Amino acid sequence: MATHRTRSTRAALAVVCAAVVAVGLLPGVGTAQPAPTLAQVQKQMDALNVQAELAQETFNSDQVAVAAARKVLDRTNARMRKSEAALAAAQMSVGRLASAAYRSGGVDQTLQLLLADNPTQFLNQASALDGLSRHQGEVLRTVAGAQNRLAEDKLVAAQELGQIQALRNSAARAYYDVAARQHAVQALFNSLSAAQRAQILAAQAAAAARAQAQRQGDTQRVSRGGGHWNYGGSGSGIGARVVAFAMSHVGDAYVYGASGMYAWDCSGLTMRAYGSVGIYLPHSAAAQFYGSRQISRSQLQPGDLVFFYWPIHHVGIYIGGGMVVHAANPSSGVGVAPLDSMPFSGAARPY
Repeated sequence: MATHRTRSTRAALAVVCAAVVAVGLLPGVGTAQPAPTLAQVQKQMDALNVQAELAQETFNSDQVAVAAARKVLDRTNARMRKSEAALAAAQMSVGRLASAAYRSGGVDQTLQLLLADNPTQFLNQASALDGLSRHQGEVLRTVAGAQNRLAEDKLVAAQELGQIQALRNSAARAYYDVAARQHAVQALFNSLSAAQRAQILAAQAAAAARAQAQRQGDTQRVSRGGGHWNYGGSGSGIGARVVAFAMSHVGDAYVYGASGMYAWDCSGLTMRAYGSVGIYLPHSAAAQFYGSRQISRSQLQPGDLVFFYWPIHHVGIYIGGGMVVHAANPSSGVGVAPLDSMPFSGAARPY
């Protein structure tokens, strides 16, 4: 664990150092090269946020996979307990045969083989089988079969435990990567002068105002009828209710790994939106894509899931009219954006 933490810490420091190198080129910090514009700095910060989201979704996917692997392991352990019980019962039968043989005059070579540690080896000795009664042979085969099943179950369980540990290690690396990217963004921002930080914040405030104005315009185009939201046209009852849930959280904060009720990451919002209509989705954009019925872009209806980037690490909910509601990033929170504002990678309908 200490070695793993050391590697993770080094990875985090590498990310932060990269940000510091970039900061060294800002006005007032270094003069070796022309200073980047604030727009370029914002672009760097946005890129780090995208990388952080990819790391977060990797973590989410690993957590989903760990849960699935645990269920498989639990089934294997249950089967192993049954095999152990069957083996114990079979060994008791062997003991009863040996006891009966002893009372009738001693244990012959055949029953000595029955009591051996490896009955499977005995089964391969055809000449010895000639000396067994049919009942004794069945008892021996039962013991051998129970032993083989138990050995197989133990092997499978060991493999599944190894898989779970590997997934946990991967999740830990992704977790530390998220923290490193977040730290790098903050380091980049903190290294600016007070005037530069004020300009960045003013630009973000202006962008938030524009987004709010856009959301208000979108809301005006959203008709409320029958208790359901429908954007720019009709949608199924399920789709409309999913859209209604997501739209009701526009303006909420984006927090890595969050799934409500006042802060979200992208797959946390879609998971809860579908959970509100009784449909379970895993907390992972990629798992939601591969676990749902995939559809073409031309088939999109309000409520459908839309996915972005490759590998997939961002998801939103289509609301119609070429628009999507999604938990965007820490700067923008939950909002509405054009479908084509991000690299589209696929769509799916979970029902």
